[in-house]
Amino acid sequence: MTQATPTQNLSERLKGLFLAPADARVYAAVRIGFAFVALLNLMQIWPDREIFFTDAGMVDHETVRKFTVGFYRSVFYFCTDLSAVSTYMLFSGAAMVALMLGVWPRAAAAVVYVWQFSYAMRAPLVLVGWDEVLRCTAFLVLVSPMPACWCLQSREARKKAASAPPPLRYGLTLMQVQLATIYIHAVLARLGDEYWMGGDFMSFFLLSHNARWPGLWVLNYGTLLKGVTYLVLLVELAIPVLLVVRRWRWWGFAAGFLLHAGISLMAYNLMLFFLSMMTLYLSFLQKEDMDWLERKLGRRG
Repeated sequence: MTQATPTQNLSERLKGLFLAPADARVYAAVRIGFAFVALLNLMQIWPDREIFFTDAGMVDHETVRKFTVGFYRSVFYFCTDLSAVSTYMLFSGAAMVALMLGVWPRAAAAVVYVWQFSYAMRAPLVLVGWDEVLRCTAFLVLVSPMPACWCLQSREARKKAASAPPPLRYGLTLMQVQLATIYIHAVLARLGDEYWMGGDFMSFFLLSHNARWPGLWVLNYGTLLKGVTYLVLLVELAIPVLLVVRRWRWWGFAAGFLLHAGISLMAYNLMLFFLSMMTLYLSFLQKEDMDWLERKLGRRG
């Protein structure tokens, strides 16, 4: 019996990461979670749609096109007044509901991705961190398998779905890589920042208008907040490692939840960032997690 070479072992591991069978329920959880958060984001944007997207707003589309690097690709090129913008947003919202329910999910995911891309191109001045996360996740959901699981379908379709082969796990792997990339990039971007490297970021942030409870009380906790600043960097580096090691992954879930819950608690208007990141965490769920969840839900039902 010949022993596998290191190259063959690496090849098999890579195949397992992308081509091994995955639990359809995990894909369904990501699909539903992403669609829900994307819908919440659209609802938050809705009251400001005239200011953000119409020619009567803060920037007309010709100015945006002029300063766009590369080719300007946005549905808002054709939607320049309030009625057209409102119609397009309602259409995109309907696609998010359809994606959540699993109704024509691939087409719905395509519509949602175009929405995420279009509004980012049209209103770059108002983009925040979770817009980038949602746009990346929208693309990954679009190219991932769409198993007929946890969705509205006929009895015949459910029987057909039950006998279908399990989906490949490449989509979940790409989402996991995306989450790790976000954290690693965040830490690397801060290495040259004097406030992060000096340990003063948390103190300055909590004294700013972005903090939920700014005040001079912050000055009494300078040493503690310096430690918290460095702790955030360590946690962001540790989370990807914790999540990929099977016996440590729930520590990774807990660390990520506490990190983003803490950010949402101490800062204004960052709940959508918390929810957007948690959507990517769903890709780390395993079959036993879904079995446990279904047992709990079945017992309560």
